[in-house]
Amino acid sequence: MVAVAWSAATGTLPVAAQDDDEHADRAAEHALAEAYAPVVMVRAQTERCGDGEPFVPIAVDALWDRDDVVLRGPDGAVVVGPDADDLAGKGDGWHLDLPGNALRPGCAYERFADELDGVPTVYARILPADGGGLALQYWFFYVYNDWNDRHEGDWEMIQLSFDVADPGAALLTAPRVVAYAQHEGAELADWGGDTVQVVNGTHPLVFPGEGSHAAYFRADEWFGKSAQSGFGCDDTSPPHTAIRPAVVLLDGRSPPAWLDFTGRWGERQPSFNNGPTGPNTKTQWDTPRSWVDDEGRSGAVALPAGGSAVTDAFCGLTERASSVMFRAVDQPWVVGGGAMLLTLLAITLVRRTRWAPVVVPPVRDPIAGGQIVRSAWHVLRRQPVRFLQLGAIVPLAGAVATVVQAVLFRITGVGALERVLGRESVFGGLLATSIGFAVIAPAAAAASVAAMEVSRQPDSHRPRLRELVADAMSRRRAVGTQLVIAAVLAVGFLSVVLLPFGLWWQARFSVAVPAAIDSPRPWDASARLTRGHRVRALGITWTAVSIGVVVPLALGLGVLLLSDASFTFVNLIAGIAGLFTVPLAAVVTQLQYDDLRSRATPDTRTTARVEGSG
Repeated sequence: MVAVAWSAATGTLPVAAQDDDEHADRAAEHALAEAYAPVVMVRAQTERCGDGEPFVPIAVDALWDRDDVVLRGPDGAVVVGPDADDLAGKGDGWHLDLPGNALRPGCAYERFADELDGVPTVYARILPADGGGLALQYWFFYVYNDWNDRHEGDWEMIQLSFDVADPGAALLTAPRVVAYAQHEGAELADWGGDTVQVVNGTHPLVFPGEGSHAAYFRADEWFGKSAQSGFGCDDTSPPHTAIRPAVVLLDGRSPPAWLDFTGRWGERQPSFNNGPTGPNTKTQWDTPRSWVDDEGRSGAVALPAGGSAVTDAFCGLTERASSVMFRAVDQPWVVGGGAMLLTLLAITLVRRTRWAPVVVPPVRDPIAGGQIVRSAWHVLRRQPVRFLQLGAIVPLAGAVATVVQAVLFRITGVGALERVLGRESVFGGLLATSIGFAVIAPAAAAASVAAMEVSRQPDSHRPRLRELVADAMSRRRAVGTQLVIAAVLAVGFLSVVLLPFGLWWQARFSVAVPAAIDSPRPWDASARLTRGHRVRALGITWTAVSIGVVVPLALGLGVLLLSDASFTFVNLIAGIAGLFTVPLAAVVTQLQYDDLRSRATPDTRTTARVEGSG
């Protein structure tokens, strides 16, 4: 009774009652943190340093008291084998240094992570949200970030927002909004909707991007760009290994000593390869609701199923460019010397080829003189509408391919196969890509052959578009030859090992397509015509490739990097560019064939052109 009277008079509870309430609050916080603990779906890795994600979120305690971990500070200060107390209170100028070279990791960080034998762990934090409600945050620490940015240490997080302000009350309700941090802000989704996948009713699935660890709601391939973390594509596709990390609650009443550290959790490197700062330096640490309002967005940008020319080129280009950047930062003399050597080779090639002045054969009307590309441009200017109509076949075929994919995936039985394989899986992606290639490649080949046919005709002869396409499609040998050349080009782009063979092959068979219109043996004809002119033929061939393929891709990549345009719009821009470049590239190839025929001996010329064949 005395305690109750004293409590009523002072407005406070007795010490025992306060202890009980504090104990109850802590119990509710722990229960809430455990109730919504995420399940981390990392991409499975079957062998060390192979494909897949080698790192899982661990407790930072695994780093302490190790001789191969160093805390470095201003003026050369060094603490070997630091512990949490050594980090406490240290800020700008201090950073952890893990064993390895962040720019050229090799297997060093994977071996280091294996030696740590860290238990998979996630740090939970519960705090009142600015503006009302409650925020439940989960923070993940990874030893290394191996993406288009590379740095030691990596902090990622997700956040669940409740409309109630008390952990006990939150246990009796459900979150309202879930935010997954990514390269640019966060992706938002309503709890209970189709986006957030959960197991056992309350545990959300988190799909970290391979290497970057950006958090996604589902398995797919994603597009991301950020001034802080670089450009590139995230991969969360299957197969996965499900990780159920232990939960450590960051209790504000007795926080761990390292939580006061505001330095960097990895070695110093230039730009976005620098080690990151910790959770307590992030916007959402103090203002979780404002972070959601200011930086949240509904949905991440998934790459098109099966890929597209522009997006595939973007992903590959950013990965290769990042590799060059890492080497340039780490070994500038190696990259600089390589760039100088390539420049000298390019100058030598240009001087050697002189870009093949056109020698107009007697079987053709004279074409405005000059270089082959300039002459090809003059040919296009004579019949611009006809060539644009032929160029339009390629983007139209792309639209048809998209419709065919949608029909096969959603209406026919292929859809069931796609759902089993997963469109984001390797098999599903190959299926979608194969459908697109089966539609687009023959159309593009026919358009190129038709453009060559137009360039052969005098200006007074202007057949209808339907007749041109039908005639081109009837020339199965020429269309098939174009498809083979396109396949070899694709392999050459993807494989550095096959590059020498690809260059030789392209030089030898650079005019096989126009030769197929005249000769029943186009490969032999091209080999004979290019003999003695292989270097020049290679230069012109890659000029045609640059016009027909590289220019549209580069334009699409520019739009992709410099704007927030959708993939549909980006591919539309690339397709519009192809209206002009595909016919121009075809005419360049045709003129090269005519030029080589005019340079050939009479015997070779007769062999290369068999009247009435084709």
